[in-house]
Amino acid sequence: MKPRHQLCFWVFLLVLPLSIQAQATEQKSRIWGYSFGDFVYKAQGDTLYWGNTEYAGMEEKTIGTNLRRLFIGYDSKISENIKARVLVESKATTTTKEGRFGLAVIYGCLEWDNILPAIPNSKARIGLIPTPIFALPEKTWGYRSVEKDALDLRGLGKVIDQGASFSGDFNKEKTAGFTLMVGNGSGNKPVVDKYLEYYASVYKKFWNNQITVEFLGDFMRKSPEANQAFVRSFVSVEKPKWTFGAEVSQAFSEEEVSGEIRQVNPLSFSVFLSNKLGALGENWRSFLRYDFYNPVTNYSELGIYPSPSEHYEEHSYWMGLHYKMKEKINFMPNIIINQYKPKNDNVVKRKSDVVPRLTVFFLFGD
Repeated sequence: MKPRHQLCFWVFLLVLPLSIQAQATEQKSRIWGYSFGDFVYKAQGDTLYWGNTEYAGMEEKTIGTNLRRLFIGYDSKISENIKARVLVESKATTTTKEGRFGLAVIYGCLEWDNILPAIPNSKARIGLIPTPIFALPEKTWGYRSVEKDALDLRGLGKVIDQGASFSGDFNKEKTAGFTLMVGNGSGNKPVVDKYLEYYASVYKKFWNNQITVEFLGDFMRKSPEANQAFVRSFVSVEKPKWTFGAEVSQAFSEEEVSGEIRQVNPLSFSVFLSNKLGALGENWRSFLRYDFYNPVTNYSELGIYPSPSEHYEEHSYWMGLHYKMKEKINFMPNIIINQYKPKNDNVVKRKSDVVPRLTVFFLFGD
């Protein structure tokens, strides 16, 4: 049995008796989910198909539909404060050996609310759980159906990991709080070794909870000789008619360059704005986002790097409209532009990726 199938099997065995118990005691359970995808056309690009953005590897003039995510979740309330949660995902990169859409377990854990009553809003999780790296920026951005958080997009950090976390607030007003987590550092892959990954974040709200500031740190030893870490700061302003956010992240990592281990230290910056379009009606919004990414801040023009993309800085733009047709059905016409700026004159000049899309996002279940 493959490791992914083994993980699905054991999570199923964990949740099944909990589900039966919940039904026997008439405690609440629910099935829920959401999905998003696009009608996409790559209007411009080149034949160099490497890069981390969604359509960097897509051939110019490609046209068609693209299911990017299907989530199916199941929650079972075991007691007043404890519940089990399982989440499976299907997407284009999760396929069976026949090349069809498959399923992967991306969330399977126990959650214990109010585990320490002395700490407001305290919560413990154990199992395959979300990390705190992207949680607040992604929630504030509000358009995961359009694009991932900047760090997630560039492959810096993990959305989920096997481990345990503890979170809570510093006051009853919930204007400041924290999250601590330790995990295997392997994401949703069933890998266990002698190194762990450590996560910590703190946040504070100001100005009647309209301004939020968060700081996060992450550390993992990759080998006896090498470590990996990054820090992130995030600030947002949320008003009734508009939302603004900005995120700066600096990673501290090493890789082999020209046959020797060197610091590369990627840098990421992201800023976004969304607002209501009252002139078009209550169901209309617009959104804008800009990302800057430098995969190697300690760059050497003579260096031989593992990926050609490390010879470029990337400037990415998202612009679009959001129409909520029903409470759970959303249409978002948008365009993505990704520009490549070479770091020296000896590398090939790349054409920008230009991709207009119609994104459809819907929710289902309880």
